[in-house]
Amino acid sequence: MIISRIGPQQYLSNLDAYNYLPKYIRNNGYSRVLFLHGVKSLNAAKPYLPAWEPGVTVHDIYFNGECSPEEISRIRSLVRENDIQLIIGLGGGKVLDTAKSAAHYEHRPIVTIPTLASNCAPWSCLSVRYKENGEHIDHEVYDNATNLLLINPKVILNSPIDYFVAGIGDTLAKFYESELIFKDMEAKGPLNVALTISKQMSENCKDVLLKNSVAAVRDMKAGKLTDEWLSVVETIICTAGTVGGWGDEYSRSTGSHSVHDALTTFEETKPLLHGERVAYGNLVQLSLEKHFEEIQVLLKLYGTLKLPRSLKELGFKAPSEKLVHQIAAETVTPEKAIHLLPFKVTEPAVAEAISRLEEITDKYKTSVTINN
Repeated sequence: MIISRIGPQQYLSNLDAYNYLPKYIRNNGYSRVLFLHGVKSLNAAKPYLPAWEPGVTVHDIYFNGECSPEEISRIRSLVRENDIQLIIGLGGGKVLDTAKSAAHYEHRPIVTIPTLASNCAPWSCLSVRYKENGEHIDHEVYDNATNLLLINPKVILNSPIDYFVAGIGDTLAKFYESELIFKDMEAKGPLNVALTISKQMSENCKDVLLKNSVAAVRDMKAGKLTDEWLSVVETIICTAGTVGGWGDEYSRSTGSHSVHDALTTFEETKPLLHGERVAYGNLVQLSLEKHFEEIQVLLKLYGTLKLPRSLKELGFKAPSEKLVHQIAAETVTPEKAIHLLPFKVTEPAVAEAISRLEEITDKYKTSVTINN
């Protein structure tokens, strides 16, 4: 059964988007607000945030840094203690996922204000949960969508470039993780409307990012708010969100995110961003599926964007066969989404895919070095 949770009830993306917030609060009669944010995210957004209107009590709360059960519980307690009517999350994916989780369990409306374009958390009806040490736990899907999503492109333009690049890696997964599932379903009969939209959005993610990512990163480094750059931002946040929003579990995650989840259990990859680990997972999934020509396309793009292509680039100083099998074993534990793929996935198969990817990457790097 497919349950489509399509996206926010209201969405604004322009330089004046934040100015709608007081009107939204006033229109809905909210007077007690919890405002959850990080230190850096608040500093980034502060020049553009309007003043709180008289009569609105705002509980200003700093995020503890991890979307963990403990942090979610803390925010929920604050919501209950202060009889909060509206939760506003401002920041990156983990801040917003925590705000969404608290809103879901405490039955409160939620406003998401991303200060990064690093994933589709501002849009999606789910939260990815981690242990306090950063190790992945699971993801929770919620019944209700975000009530309001506000994007000020200027804030995101001034955000750290590595989060933007990681967002590109994460969003490419929307296509690569769902491609085989859609092909398998189409072989059995026509897709329904929800899955058709999801499939089209996944293809849009790939097409826009392969076409515009290099130029978008260049423009962001130069501080230029261009059409190409904005198309990538909205693809990462909005288009990516509609893939899983319409397609439910059939297009939310499979191999790439399972590799990501496995990598979070290794200390060497802790410094990496979510999208960087997922980007590597894209390559492993393609190797598992034997889509070698597509790997070549991504190796070139990743080389330009500085996304990880090998175990060494993930932070493993001395990769070994033992390490490969450890990663593979963690990738295929029973609860992992990789088992949604339309073929049996085993530890030896994933280990072989990782080893094959190492060989392909080495040959690619050698050829690039010789040609240059």
